Amino acid sequence: MSLSARGFLPIAAWASLGIFGCASSVPVKLAAPSRPSAARVSAGTRVVELKKLVVRVPSNRPLGTVQSGWGCLASKPLASAAERALLTEEGFGEVFREEFSSVGYTVSGDPNALFEEASETRPDYLIGAIVHDAKANLCSPGLGFGPTGKAKGEASLAVDWQIYSLRTRKVELSVTSEGAARLERSRSGGGIELFRQAFRAAARDLLANPRLRELLEAPVGLPGQQAAAEEPIVVAFETASQGRKTGVEAMLSDARLSVVTLVAGDAFGSGFLISPDGYLLTNQHVVGSARYVSARFVTGREVNGEVVRVNSARDVALVKLENDRYRPLPLGHTRVLRAGTDVFAIGTPLSEDFGQTVTKGIVSGFGDDDGQRMIRSDVGIHKGNSGGPLLVKSGEVVGIAVGGVILLPTGVGVGLNSFIPIEEAIEVLGLRNRDGSKGSGHEVVSRETPPGN
Repeated sequence: MSLSARGFLPIAAWASLGIFGCASSVPVKLAAPSRPSAARVSAGTRVVELKKLVVRVPSNRPLGTVQSGWGCLASKPLASAAERALLTEEGFGEVFREEFSSVGYTVSGDPNALFEEASETRPDYLIGAIVHDAKANLCSPGLGFGPTGKAKGEASLAVDWQIYSLRTRKVELSVTSEGAARLERSRSGGGIELFRQAFRAAARDLLANPRLRELLEAPVGLPGQQAAAEEPIVVAFETASQGRKTGVEAMLSDARLSVVTLVAGDAFGSGFLISPDGYLLTNQHVVGSARYVSARFVTGREVNGEVVRVNSARDVALVKLENDRYRPLPLGHTRVLRAGTDVFAIGTPLSEDFGQTVTKGIVSGFGDDDGQRMIRSDVGIHKGNSGGPLLVKSGEVVGIAVGGVILLPTGVGVGLNSFIPIEEAIEVLGLRNRDGSKGSGHEVVSRETPPGN
């Protein structure tokens, strides 16, 4: 029975239905929500996050009634202040996560986190909700009524939803859903529980919306899939520095135009262009499970991009930006590196305000992380540099920033950072140049062959 559709029942009618009466120890029976749970979704769907939920109920009129005392015969209006105490935003958020997770959607965001941190699970869509038009008829058999007191009855509410795409940077769906619930026996906190169950019904109504399912259930490539099992992607690599400015300072100034700050959900990292039509490389842990990202250039221009292939074992990802003409970085090879070779990193360390920051160091050598070959360097990188390029003086990319450690052998901090060899990133992603070569046209260095020899 939807209160928003039928209004409030007279007290006599409630009594005839056996709704009101003295408190009972019989287990509470909740009326079924207005719609059943939505069917489970397929694997690989978009990730969602409940970004904002607010309660807005009118303050200029009673929103229902509350009966109290023996037989719940004493009736008075349910004031908006009392009803707002029953409408708990935290409780509604918990119900949202339960309902979306129960049908197979991935829900990101930790409701208990006091500070936002980078997460392995990043949303593709942010969801906002405004709870309004709440109504209730309650019976509280005690002498007074309070939010946590014993109560039964029925309640309904309406919710305005907005579904915001982080790819298109706009609201893709606005819809209103309604929900109602009934408690037939009194229980502690019954008023709060009634509205929780009414919100649950409204969330299920949203989940049954065909347009929502269309948005969230389009086929998605799953993170971690291996490129070897897929068709090669043909990319128009630039493999030499012709046309680039000469001199290290001029080269770096030019290179910064090809490096972007990548934003995936509420996390950020770095990336760099490898083709004129907008392919760029980054780390898999930068894009996380997001399908769509935003790329911000040093000029302030922002462009949307789609994650088209990842390899989580090697922690690399390929992103395709919107169609346009771009200036890529030329790709090199780690065979040019020696211990002591000057190298430069470009990225966005610590804050999005520090985009396209340049740092300088030398190659310390090569190492192995969990069976993966890495370039070691003391060039300064920090959180946010991940996915950015490592360049030599000629301007060619030889590695991708992935992480680092601090060695404290004598109490003195020494940065020892790791970079993925560029030719191996190209190989595991299954990328081919137009002439059929793998990136720079050089074969992948064998793990048994020391680079530079």
